[in-house]
Amino acid sequence: MPFKLTNESPCGNVDSSFLKSLLGYNTRRATLKIFDIFDARTQTYGLKPVEFSVLHLIGRNPNISHGQLCTALALLPPNLTKILQKLTKKQLVQKLRPESDKRALYLKLTALGQKQLQELEQVITQLERDSAANLSDRQLAQLISLLQKIYSR
Repeated sequence: MPFKLTNESPCGNVDSSFLKSLLGYNTRRATLKIFDIFDARTQTYGLKPVEFSVLHLIGRNPNISHGQLCTALALLPPNLTKILQKLTKKQLVQKLRPESDKRALYLKLTALGQKQLQELEQVITQLERDSAANLSDRQLAQLISLLQKIYSR
């Protein structure tokens, strides 16, 4: 069915006031902006934000288990398995089986993984600060604290 011709004028200014009053909308918009900057500044490493999070937790917690990572990052086991396959293939993570329990599997960074984690943490610390350039240090700390109250129930 063809469209009818109309003499109505186009929409002027878009009213997004309700959306801008929503926590989810605002956090999503902020996240998208930060992820764009993340992608631009970490392109050479070829990691997504969640992959960096996994790398970071393994680096800070040698011999962490798959289950501990899933819990810490609220990831489903199959999703974490895919991430670990990528990090292992990039030779950033190694899997270890302790002699005391052949069923257990521990995760640890390789030397390359440790080097890249150090570099990435510096890049990400700066990009986070740049992303929040309109906030004072105190405001940024307060925002982070308030957001943690939402997901740490």
